[in-house]
Amino acid sequence: MVNLKKMAFTICLGLIILCYYQCGNHANQPLNDENRSMMGDSIPPPSNKLVLLDSTVKVFFIDSLSMAEDTIIQQYHHIRFSGDAFFDIDEKKDFPLYIFTSLMEIKVLSPSSFRVAAYDADQGQSVEMIEGDMIISKAYASPFPEPDTLTNNNLYMVNKSIDLSEKEQLDNPQLIVWWEQFKHF
Repeated sequence: MVNLKKMAFTICLGLIILCYYQCGNHANQPLNDENRSMMGDSIPPPSNKLVLLDSTVKVFFIDSLSMAEDTIIQQYHHIRFSGDAFFDIDEKKDFPLYIFTSLMEIKVLSPSSFRVAAYDADQGQSVEMIEGDMIISKAYASPFPEPDTLTNNNLYMVNKSIDLSEKEQLDNPQLIVWWEQFKHF
């Protein structure tokens, strides 16, 4: 049963991405480096870097349409995020750090390096964790609200249209190579 759910999730996510690019907002745009990365090809270089919280949190925007807004609530930083970006969180940061997308609530518990692909308009979003510790919960009402814990080399995917979330081992050496190349950007 688990394998059927996994296969259904993968198929649905692929169809959503395909439909988005064929029928959605990008239908009349050529396939460039930014939207090609969403389809699994090479990861483009960062379009910009935003340094938050006295240099303890760095956000590398992979897509120039990405946005991050930081707010302090009860001494902790809460980042509202939409887009595709890589987060690098320093050991000097006071934890936890909260990141909110339209589908995920992410609680970062330790120094971490990870990619978040989470556009507000999309029904599917993901986190690719290279290193660190976090807890991810669905940010919408679900009959299956149990959070997942991510650690080194984990992948988390959520799809609201079928109310399915999944945690797997990260199998993306391309992301690690990308991070090694741009972490001093």
